[in-house]
Amino acid sequence: MKNFKLYMLAAAGCLAMTSCSSDDDNGSNNNVSDDITGTYELSAAVATQAQDYDGDGDTSTDLVTEGSCYNDSWISFHENGTYDESYSYSTMANGGVSLECHTEVSSGTYTRNGNTIHTTSTSGTVGVEASYVLDVSNHTLKRTAGNSTMTRFNENTALWAEATGSLQLVFKKYTDNDTDNGSTDDDTDNTSTSGMAEIMGNFGLDALIAGSAQDLDDDGNSSTDLTNEVNCYSDSHIMFHTNGTYEETRSRSVLGNLNLSLDCDTETSTGTWTRVGNKVFTRSSGNASTRTTFDLDSSTHILSRSESNGDYPSFNTLTNIFAMVSGNLKYEYQKSNN
Repeated sequence: MKNFKLYMLAAAGCLAMTSCSSDDDNGSNNNVSDDITGTYELSAAVATQAQDYDGDGDTSTDLVTEGSCYNDSWISFHENGTYDESYSYSTMANGGVSLECHTEVSSGTYTRNGNTIHTTSTSGTVGVEASYVLDVSNHTLKRTAGNSTMTRFNENTALWAEATGSLQLVFKKYTDNDTDNGSTDDDTDNTSTSGMAEIMGNFGLDALIAGSAQDLDDDGNSSTDLTNEVNCYSDSHIMFHTNGTYEETRSRSVLGNLNLSLDCDTETSTGTWTRVGNKVFTRSSGNASTRTTFDLDSSTHILSRSESNGDYPSFNTLTNIFAMVSGNLKYEYQKSNN
């Protein structure tokens, strides 16, 4: 089974490149016969919308390549006209904050008419019927599951939600053993941690870019990066944890002493986070829950977000007093090496 998994990774690469040589395909099938009897594993589950189940920043319509449950699905056909099937798929967990695996096991009978395989379940969800198209040369079974359960990410709520839709399923025969039933499947890669690893840890505010340059420290040098002008902003940071929670400290400069100076105001919040593609969504806990969207640059390890109407201080050289103005702000958080 482990050898088959290595093959699956190669097959996924072929799907990503949209083509593979027929010589490679034929070479990979030398160990299985053309007979229907044997065990097939799900090699593709193509949806209409791309998803990023494993949180690695890459989305795909093939849910098998997303490394979340689907690649542990299999079906075995027996010589006596019966079959066994185990179908695994992703479902929402923790109120939509994360995903988990759900597996449905069934068995039943099948008939073959030319290259069409028709199954009827007698256990599990009894009475469910399905039709597969057999490709003898490539040792694959294909079917369209028109009302499949799946999960999709809702950017409006920043949560995973249950959905139904069409899936194009492809099962690849990997053994003539019809009693294998995936029993040697000992994969530990159903949930990729590569995407989480890029987020887990502490991100400190490295730059706060305003729409206009300011000289808040009165040193004669103006800068659009307010972290160069006021020390207060440098205390802002976000700590992301593996369990999908975070803590954030936001420090900002506010008016003080009759607007003749600036004070530092600090707020803390906690909540949950989710990564989908190159977006990281945070949802603060409490009655006044807010959602914030960050863009992740994986190459520089920078999280950034923008405000179109953010407040920041400005110094009026004519009146020698500070004032709060509104404008575009861009926050850039750099991941700490610690």
